[in-house]
Amino acid sequence: MKFYKSRFAKAGIALAWATAIGCAQAYSEGSYYDDGTTAASQNSTVVTERRVATVASESQANMVLSQISSRLDGHSAASTGNSVSLLPQSGGNAGAMYHRGSIWMRAGYDNMKEDNTTRFGGWNANLWSFALGYDYKVNDKVLAGLALTYSNLNGSTKFNNGSIRDNAYGLVPYVAFLVAPSFDIDLMGGYSRVNKSRDRSVANLPTGPDDLSGPKATSKPKSDRYFAALFGNYKHHVNRWNLLARLGYLYVTDRQKSFTETGGNRSSVTGGRITDRQVAGFSTNVNRISHRLQAGYQAPNMVEPYIFLTYAHDFGATKMKVTDTFRDTLGNVDSGYVSPNTRRSNHTYGGGLGLNANIDTCWKTTMEANYLQSKKFRNVGGMLRIARTF
Repeated sequence: MKFYKSRFAKAGIALAWATAIGCAQAYSEGSYYDDGTTAASQNSTVVTERRVATVASESQANMVLSQISSRLDGHSAASTGNSVSLLPQSGGNAGAMYHRGSIWMRAGYDNMKEDNTTRFGGWNANLWSFALGYDYKVNDKVLAGLALTYSNLNGSTKFNNGSIRDNAYGLVPYVAFLVAPSFDIDLMGGYSRVNKSRDRSVANLPTGPDDLSGPKATSKPKSDRYFAALFGNYKHHVNRWNLLARLGYLYVTDRQKSFTETGGNRSSVTGGRITDRQVAGFSTNVNRISHRLQAGYQAPNMVEPYIFLTYAHDFGATKMKVTDTFRDTLGNVDSGYVSPNTRRSNHTYGGGLGLNANIDTCWKTTMEANYLQSKKFRNVGGMLRIARTF
């Protein structure tokens, strides 16, 4: 009898421990709910962070790639941006290779949107990015540079009737090697200090867990965002057509620190207020292999319009630690809640148009527009780059 009592006691303890762990899971890294009463109060850092970190880092990588390409393609009047022109020197572009130094500025825009994160809706945000850079040709085959960056994110999270805002300050060192006239290898890394601001509407519990008309809960997380990238570029010229094939690897990690959230109703029973809530820090990691195929046509001697297609495959991305299903206070399953892990897509397709131009022998510019699609997430963006060599 004692044996069975002991076994039952141990089983009861184990069950209680498992239940405690299950309850604690709702408060695991990057996710928390109001006293387990509604999944709608999910914090935006769970849903948005992987997307934002990837788009922001890839934007930084692309701005450097456009500058490197303009510096290593010295044979074309339209050798800017992602140009791969290899036409002989003539007129305005004569002597482009002997310019050792270059200072450049770049402004970019990305509009991100993801539909139906939960039945309450998805989220959308605008990302503005700016860079000021300088590079120097050690010789005709080696280029080294550094860029200072700033980006601003502003958006709304419909799934919790809230908003997201980021301000990020960073730097990007880079180096490029011209292995052969038709092939170069580019290396770069980056760091950004990201100051985030989040708010969400807590459910109005007396009305019901689906009523997101409660008071606002606010937080100001901070994170350190790093990325590293390696790209190989193969170029080919046929008559006036300039062709590019690019293969690259991008690693991104956003290490968000623990933070405090304030505001919001505690529960319909106590009617109290949350003055502060500690949320554990967590990291978002993404590994991405990307491809780009591009064709440009040199029309006038100083202008080159181009078109491109892109594909990216993500692997080893962080899975967010959230509860996949939710039960309300009556034990009913809230099937409207969707885990961010089920929303994750490993495939991103895209394309766009661009224009490279030389203003004179020293001033060059690039304009580009692109569209990216991944499952129910899409990104529409554009950029303008101006550079001066000397």
